[in-house]
Amino acid sequence: MSLYLSLIQAMIVILGLVFVGLILKRRGVISPDDRVIFGRLTTDLALPALIFVTLARQNIQEGELAAVWIMAVSLLSCMALAWIVGRALGLLAGQLGAFILVASFGSSSTLGYALISQTFTDPAALGEAVIISELGVGIPIFTVGVAVAIYFGQGRGGSIQSSFKAFLKSPIFISLILGLAVALLHLNWGEFPLTILTRILDLLGGTLAIFVSLAVALMLRPIPFRSLAPLILAAAAIKLLAKPLLAFALARAELLDPLDMEILLIETAMPSGTVAAVLADRYGCDGGLASALLIATFAVSLITIPLIMLL
Repeated sequence: MSLYLSLIQAMIVILGLVFVGLILKRRGVISPDDRVIFGRLTTDLALPALIFVTLARQNIQEGELAAVWIMAVSLLSCMALAWIVGRALGLLAGQLGAFILVASFGSSSTLGYALISQTFTDPAALGEAVIISELGVGIPIFTVGVAVAIYFGQGRGGSIQSSFKAFLKSPIFISLILGLAVALLHLNWGEFPLTILTRILDLLGGTLAIFVSLAVALMLRPIPFRSLAPLILAAAAIKLLAKPLLAFALARAELLDPLDMEILLIETAMPSGTVAAVLADRYGCDGGLASALLIATFAVSLITIPLIMLL
């Protein structure tokens, strides 16, 4: 019961921040025109800072890479499945890009970390969760995810080569490479001036939830439920059922130890991540559709997560 209550509380926090954004929008403090600003602050400032400082501090163990591999394979498989389903539903390029992102990438860091910290008394469990999430989800979303958003958004299904070049120049990719490179150096972050640098980066990375929530609030628009119902069911089936079940099957085949398997199952069962909706909007996909599907998977996950956890 405490696990379920922790999930509800974490969801309420995110939805509460989105609600604050809606109030600010209604009062004229922020406007839909500002969503481009918050999108850029997310992808060009908060995310790069968080990616760099998180990866730079990691001490990756070889035994944890199996769970990372399973997480990445499950995610990429769901992206392929979402592309097939989206094409079958006749989605346009911008809609298809948004659907693929939301149906594949989950909130393994926001909700996932909260659940894991409440579930396991061993602090090492959260450390393993960070590695599995940042490498198994972070690298794909900041590489393949951004490339998909650019391809279906800015490119509208155009040149893959130009989309890939745009990604290589993005702050997200640069911070990812720098973070992994610094992690291999095993620096002592407690020494000056590295301490000052990490504090600055921690503060910048800590703004991610605020920028993401405000961007989602500005993306929301009324969408008739009847026209959205097939997409909601499809996204929920892929993200909340197919992904954790596939990860569970692969984990059993790889003979993961129980702790890694439980962490992996919790993280793959999370609803769609807010970053996916922001990336969709930031790079020209249908941000309104992405945010609507995002909120819908949050609601549906209240039912599916307890069912998945029975495993």
